[in-house]
Amino acid sequence: MLQQTTTQRSVVIACILGIWPFSIAAGIEKSPNDPVPTDQTVDDRYFDYQYDQVLDYYIIQAWRGLEQPVPAYTPQMVARHTALVGRLPWVSPTRSADQQMVLGRTPGWPKDPDWPDDPEIPPQIMFGYQITDPDTDGQKVKVVLAAQNHSTEFTGSWVLEGMVNFIASSDPRAVFLRQKAIFYVYPDINPEGRYQAVHRIDLQAAPDPNAGTNMRKRGNPELYAAGERDHNRVWTTEGAFSTIDTITAAMKRDTGGHIDYFWDMHGPQEPANWRSPRLEARLNAYAMALMRREPDVLRCGPPGDFKRNVASGPPGKMSLWAASEAGLNATYPYVYEPGGWTRERLLQSGRNLALALHDVSTRPGTSW
Repeated sequence: MLQQTTTQRSVVIACILGIWPFSIAAGIEKSPNDPVPTDQTVDDRYFDYQYDQVLDYYIIQAWRGLEQPVPAYTPQMVARHTALVGRLPWVSPTRSADQQMVLGRTPGWPKDPDWPDDPEIPPQIMFGYQITDPDTDGQKVKVVLAAQNHSTEFTGSWVLEGMVNFIASSDPRAVFLRQKAIFYVYPDINPEGRYQAVHRIDLQAAPDPNAGTNMRKRGNPELYAAGERDHNRVWTTEGAFSTIDTITAAMKRDTGGHIDYFWDMHGPQEPANWRSPRLEARLNAYAMALMRREPDVLRCGPPGDFKRNVASGPPGKMSLWAASEAGLNATYPYVYEPGGWTRERLLQSGRNLALALHDVSTRPGTSW
């Protein structure tokens, strides 16, 4: 079987989803048939894609002060961004994904008459891809990035996009990171929940007075049918939920079950914060670099006084699963909860998460 090129991969993704062509960078029409020259500068303009602005009226008090709500991050946006990233020569499918970077498809869900606002959900795509310099040999630091755990927390997807855009760019610091690390990206780990959330938005409605309390906004129909309400409480289940099984099996197979860094993107919260269940991850060089890069984002847990119980909680949380022997044996697992920020600030925060890794990797005596 012939190996597909990055261009062929993008064409197939685009045809499956019916999303091409779309406008790139100030109205220039870009086709997936256009190859990416190896000497092309890959910057923010490359990652600019057109999307329908579905405004988020769900979440939480953190966003209520903005003049313009941040657009919801829809399944179509996941696919469009993945297609753009997949055209780059340093991006490839993970071991568990096919040549279109598809890990699998969810089973879909019929319309529930008990919840008339919930849509029928067609099968949704789960993506997995990796970013690294394919020409650099030797042992590399392993970093896993995941978003959309909670179906209405669109901020996490914007943060992940900002981080990926930088890592995959032509910036010399990103080039260095790709030589030293391999980034495994899972941009939508709850696709049916996200589809449901986006299609329940009423653009004519006022902000939901029950936002943050209606727990049908934290999972997906498969969980609700089983009596579960929170997608971030079931990561230690096996054989119970199809998406959980697909994502956990893929992450373990792709990484070999041992990683260095793990990011689970959430939010928004006020104040913005990041956390880890491991004390060492809150005190290490990366933690110090994070605080320098994002001084207005609080570190949770000891040695500080903000949210000191970060190591406790149900074992079904994704960060705890990632840190466990049954999960990914992550040395430094993290959760990020950005503030009620603009789209631009969310993208910047993702870039800063990556730059903090670069800060650590260039320190004298580092193991990178």
